[in-house]
Amino acid sequence: MPLFGPAALPPRRPRRLVFTLGGVVADSAVPITPGSGANIDTYQIAGGDHQQIVREARATAITTNTWTVSTTASASQIAADAGRLTVVMVSLASARVYLRFDATAPTAAAHHWYLDPGDRYEVPPELATLAISMLGQSAGGTILTTLATAS
Repeated sequence: MPLFGPAALPPRRPRRLVFTLGGVVADSAVPITPGSGANIDTYQIAGGDHQQIVREARATAITTNTWTVSTTASASQIAADAGRLTVVMVSLASARVYLRFDATAPTAAAHHWYLDPGDRYEVPPELATLAISMLGQSAGGTILTTLATAS
């Protein structure tokens, strides 16, 4: 089997999807047991296999966070939230602000990202649910953050 190119790819299984005005419709339920038991929605294909239906969550609430930039780190300035979908930040700071996506205080040497004055940043969805800690290179200005969550 070739290592590169189209011939290296596994064969694709044909999919049969039912489209309606609202999208794909689940037509079966498969029991799972995450503790007490629950069902997941699936679309059952001809051979008896199930394809799981996953809906994209939409924001149901918006909150804001304003942090006055300081040279004293703020661990978990924004608390972790499993229901959070989106984080959008704007730097109105007078100097660089270091960010960490955990409950650890960032430093200039140990941070995950930084914002320079005037930067706008949409946190990747994979990191949006984590705590966000902040540290200013120098004091002055604010970091404005908009947080979107789904219930």
